[in-house]
Amino acid sequence: MSKAGLEDLFIKERAPGAALAGRRFAPVISERLARRLINVLVALFLIGLTTALIVHLSILHHSHARDQARQAALYLRLAGLEISRASASAEGTGATWRAPVADDLKRALGEEAIGGGRVFLLAGPDGRIRASWPQGALAGAGAKLDAIIPEAVLAAAAAGPEGSLKVRRVTLGDGQGALAAAVRLSPWPGMLVVAQPDEAAMRGWTDSVWSIAGLFIAVAVILILMATAYNWQSSMTIAARDTLASATTRLDAALDRGRCGLWDWDVARGRIFWSRSMYSMLGLEPAGEYLSYGEIVRRQHPADLPIERLAETMLEQNSTSFDHEFRLKHADGHWVWLRARGALTLSAHGGEPHLVGIAIDVTDQKKAARQSQEAETRLRDAIETISESFVLWDAESRLVMCNSKYQQFHSLPPSACMPGAPYEEVMKAAKKPKVNKRQSIHCDENGEEVVVEVQLDDGRWLQINERRTRDLGFVSVGTDITELKRQQEQMARSERELKETVRKLEEARHDVEQQRQRLADLADRYMREKEKAEAAYKTKSEFLANMSHELRTPLNPIIGFSQAMQSGVFGPLPEKYREYATDIERSAKHMLSLVTDILDMSKIEAGKMTLEKTRIDLAPVIEEAVRIMAADAEGRGLVLERAISGPLPAMADTGKIRQVLFNILSNAVKFTGAGGLVRLGAERRGNDVVITVSDTGCGIPAASLSRLGQPFEQVASQFSKSRGGSGLGLAISRSLVEMHGGTLHIASTEGEGTTVTITLPLEG
Repeated sequence: MSKAGLEDLFIKERAPGAALAGRRFAPVISERLARRLINVLVALFLIGLTTALIVHLSILHHSHARDQARQAALYLRLAGLEISRASASAEGTGATWRAPVADDLKRALGEEAIGGGRVFLLAGPDGRIRASWPQGALAGAGAKLDAIIPEAVLAAAAAGPEGSLKVRRVTLGDGQGALAAAVRLSPWPGMLVVAQPDEAAMRGWTDSVWSIAGLFIAVAVILILMATAYNWQSSMTIAARDTLASATTRLDAALDRGRCGLWDWDVARGRIFWSRSMYSMLGLEPAGEYLSYGEIVRRQHPADLPIERLAETMLEQNSTSFDHEFRLKHADGHWVWLRARGALTLSAHGGEPHLVGIAIDVTDQKKAARQSQEAETRLRDAIETISESFVLWDAESRLVMCNSKYQQFHSLPPSACMPGAPYEEVMKAAKKPKVNKRQSIHCDENGEEVVVEVQLDDGRWLQINERRTRDLGFVSVGTDITELKRQQEQMARSERELKETVRKLEEARHDVEQQRQRLADLADRYMREKEKAEAAYKTKSEFLANMSHELRTPLNPIIGFSQAMQSGVFGPLPEKYREYATDIERSAKHMLSLVTDILDMSKIEAGKMTLEKTRIDLAPVIEEAVRIMAADAEGRGLVLERAISGPLPAMADTGKIRQVLFNILSNAVKFTGAGGLVRLGAERRGNDVVITVSDTGCGIPAASLSRLGQPFEQVASQFSKSRGGSGLGLAISRSLVEMHGGTLHIASTEGEGTTVTITLPLEG
């Protein structure tokens, strides 16, 4: 084949999907429509034929029943006329009259009258049967006629004109349906009745039904068999076409997913068939039935062997197959590598030569091979640049590759490191280092890892890790661990020092444990002593409460008696006795005050002191306390001032607040010398009431301020000792103020005076 002839070749463009749809769906749709149409027509024909037969049989039924009724009426009328004529003839001749008998009935009817199951009954005037034809049918002679024939039939015959009759559908005495009629005879007063059972009357119609039904069934079976045969043949044809279409679809899908295509080169006609997947691989959409050969040539890579040259070479060498790789341009512009394989075959019709084969998209394989080569190059560069020595051996212990570090560490000449060199020869050429440590570490299913530590001649240490690869070779990586060895030695020294430090810490911890045990013993002893002290304090409080109550009981009459003695109720006393009574009263009142303070303190400590709070104004309470203490202050030569601003509402116990004010003012007056000043101020500050009592007395040393407010605590000074007191006033006052939710603060400067500040909430 010349080049010019090759250039005249063209590629036939076929779109299997569209072509298959045109060849497959059109006939399938028409055959299915024809099959359904035939089935519908057969069904409609059978339905129409059935309907027509039913209508025809119904008409035939009515016609047959009418004919039977007419025949029965005709025979009845003829028989009645014949019997009546015989009876009238006998009467005209003057002969002796006789009643009709069975023979008369038989002569009047004949054999044909009883056809179709008809029965004739002759009854006399008494209503009893005298004769029947056929003889003995329905009932014997002497039977009551109305027991067999319904009364309506007999009544109609008896009431109608002579010779008239009407055939009725009735139910006979034995329960079977029948056609019946009766006629009255004349001049003989009897009655002639005809009865024809339905089964016998309609036997002719029934025979017609069975014959027509048999013919209909035969026709229906033949039509159904013909329709079934046609449907089966049509189904087989459609199934075959569906199978072919499904196989074609699966083949197209397999070719698309496998990125390959089929081609068929008709050498004689110069046409090439490409499957749809061939167009898909090139990103082309089938546009017509043919693809020009020039389009293939234009898309071929210029560096590849031209298609026409490949065909010429194959024809010149008389080869029957070929395997060739080339590139075609994709519709997007990139190159697609195709590997075409073909074989020479002869067509089934005419034996024309065809080149048939497949074309596979090997672009990914080409790309993967290029990437693999690049990766191998990068891997070699990476292995060469790492600081560790690297060597790879295959399953037969032959050298695959190594880097220069491996040669350097083992002092190997380049000639000994050629790929394929046996392991034994490489080891012979290498210098033997001194093996310091060798151990095996069991790893995963790939085998075990061997770790070797060696020391080189120059003093450096190497750690060599050897491990099996999946192809049963092994890889060896050597790392310089000289610095690590130095660190290990340093760590060993540090470990020894650490152990010594730990030992000393253990000794110190032992000492601390002993000291902790001693502290625990002391704490336990302290808790026991604390419990004893609390018990003693509680006993003391109870004792004071009891004693205060016992002491206060006799003090009240002592005070009363001394006052009575001073007033001279029972007569005047000498002046000396009056002075004694005054001293007794003063001492008793002082003692009662002390006992009352002790009792209040005991209640507070025991938690039995309760407050009766009410909503009050503190201003009048403060005024009252100042007014009462004014006389005592004046007697001591003091000035008592007050400064109260506005109403001071609060929730408080009036008696307890009054007691606090008396205690504070009493102390201020008691410890302020003549000519001094005691000042009381009260005002609102935010949500609080602030009461301030200040004096210019002796003051309190700073070291003693912390003890003030404690029960039975007094600041020791010559001035305070001369005033006396229990030391409970401030403690009681502080407790009462705190029970109200307030605070009591004492500020003092020795030799200048003291200020007591009480803060109470406005609403308590």
